[in-house]
Amino acid sequence: MKLSAVFLLLSLFSVNAWADSTSAFKIYGKTTSVLEVAKENQGEFFDLEKKKYELIDRLAQEQFFKAYWEKVAKEKKTTPEKAKNDFMAAASKVSDGKVKETLAKFKDHPQLSKLPPDEQKKQIREYLEGTAGNEAMQGIIAKARKSGELVLMYSEPVEPTYEVPLNAGDVVKYGPNADDINPTGCKGDDCPITVVEYSEFECPFCSRVIPDAKKILAEYKGKIRWVVRDYPLPFHARARPAAVAAKCAAAQGKYWNMYEKLFESQQNLSDEDFVKHAKAMNLNMDKFNKCVKDPGDILAKIKENTDSGSKLGVNGTPAYFINGVRLSGALPYSEFKRVIDLALAKKR
Repeated sequence: MKLSAVFLLLSLFSVNAWADSTSAFKIYGKTTSVLEVAKENQGEFFDLEKKKYELIDRLAQEQFFKAYWEKVAKEKKTTPEKAKNDFMAAASKVSDGKVKETLAKFKDHPQLSKLPPDEQKKQIREYLEGTAGNEAMQGIIAKARKSGELVLMYSEPVEPTYEVPLNAGDVVKYGPNADDINPTGCKGDDCPITVVEYSEFECPFCSRVIPDAKKILAEYKGKIRWVVRDYPLPFHARARPAAVAAKCAAAQGKYWNMYEKLFESQQNLSDEDFVKHAKAMNLNMDKFNKCVKDPGDILAKIKENTDSGSKLGVNGTPAYFINGVRLSGALPYSEFKRVIDLALAKKR
C-alpha cells in the first residue's frame, strides 16, 4: 500500500467513529482491522467518507439558514418564515422577456413540445424562478463562508491514488488498432501509463469514448497500455452475454476486434449477432460456439472484474483508472490528456 494511501486512511479514521477501535471483525478467532478492510476496498471507503462530508455540509447549511432567517426576522421585526418568503419572492423574479428567450431555446425539447403553449410558459417560468432562487440562496452561503459566519470544520476527504494491479487474463492493448496487442516501446510495469477501463457493451456512454481513447492510444503509443475489465450493469440484459462473446474471441486473439464490433452495433447484441461477428473475423466457429455455450471460467473472470471495480468505488460505467487516478463518465480527450500528462510529469 502506498504511503500516501496510508496517510489518507489514517486521516479518514482519525475523525470518525471507527477511530475508537481498530478492529473491524473476527472470524474463527482471527481479527481483521478497519485499515485492512479499507485497504482492500479503497473506493467504497472513500465514497462513504465523501457522503459523510457532504451530509455534514448540507446539515451545516440548513442550520445556518435557520439562524440566518431568525437574524433577518429580528432586524425586520417579522417572522423567519416571512423573512425567507419575502427574500425568495424578490430573488426569484423572472421577466417575461427571459421566459420568452428560454422558451425559444428549448421549444424543440421532446417533453416540452408536447405541452400546450400556456403550460410551456408556466413550466419555463417555474424552472427559471427555481434556478434564480437557488442561486440567491447559494450566494448567501458563499458570502457566509467568506466572512467566516459559516465555517465547516469537518475536513473534506482527498481521493486516494488507487492500487489497481493487473491480473492474469486482463486484455491489454498498446495502440489504437485492434491488432496492437503486443508491447510497443514498453512492457508490463515498465509502461509509464496504465489505463484500466471498466465498461460494458450496452452502455451508450462507453461507446462515445472510443474515438478519444483511440486518439490517446495513438498519441502516447510506446508509453501506454490500455486494459478493459467487464462491469455489466444488472439492468442491461445483454451486457454479460456480450462480455462472454468478447472473451471467447479473446481466446483466439481477437478480443479487440470483437470489442469494437460490439460497440459499433450496440443495438444488435443477440447470440446470432455474436456468431455473425465471429464469422466475419474468421474465428474457428466450433471453438467460438462451444465457448459461448459453455463459458466456464469466463463467468468467474467477469465476476472478478466486477468485484474489483466495486471495491474501487465503481458504481457505473464507464470508469477509468489512469495510474490509479479514478475518472468517471464519458470523458473527453482533453481530460484523459490532462491526467496522463500529469502522470508522465511525475515520472520525470
